[in-house]
Amino acid sequence: MAREKSNRAAILSDLIESLSESRDIYILFLDLCDSTAFKEHCLKLNIPESIWITRQKVFLSRTAKIIQHYRGTIVKTIGDEIMATFSVDVSPSSILNCCLETFKAFNSLKSYNKGEFKISCKAAVDFGSCYDGEILKNSVFDPIGTPVDRCARIAKHSGANKVVMSQAFFETYTGSHGAFDSKLIVEQKDTFKGLGEITFYTYSGDI
Repeated sequence: MAREKSNRAAILSDLIESLSESRDIYILFLDLCDSTAFKEHCLKLNIPESIWITRQKVFLSRTAKIIQHYRGTIVKTIGDEIMATFSVDVSPSSILNCCLETFKAFNSLKSYNKGEFKISCKAAVDFGSCYDGEILKNSVFDPIGTPVDRCARIAKHSGANKVVMSQAFFETYTGSHGAFDSKLIVEQKDTFKGLGEITFYTYSGDI
């Protein structure tokens, strides 16, 4: 009984500590487009598995370097996708520039700039208060909370060379940098389970 009470106390202590570690943060998902289609292409032509794996690693490696250049922190890779965070002292325009630079980063690679092998990617960004979900004590803030869920959901509405952004990110950007060119931004709405109706924006252009 004493041990059980001790365990409960430890769990409660950990819970209170984790809930006290919330912070405002920018969320970024950068995703390699059409990776499943490329795998099917390789399978159909009996192309070795190492080819699509190498292509995916080229995307992840180069994208990670760009994110770090813009002062982002790599949280994790999820298959062919990178999740990263940016602290509030990084400007929203810098985060958008990070996305746009990544879109262009593979144009100079002859092996990956044409045909079925062409690398293109899409992005989703959000902003808000998150809690630390880190469990491995590796010192990387691993955000959990509504902004993460929302960013992952609206990412499904993105496309090659496009950035989809939450209303929270949109308002943070326009509050600091002024309005977007109306020809380059499209407002959308959708209803997501667990989130309700969400307004988000798709941006396609340069800053």
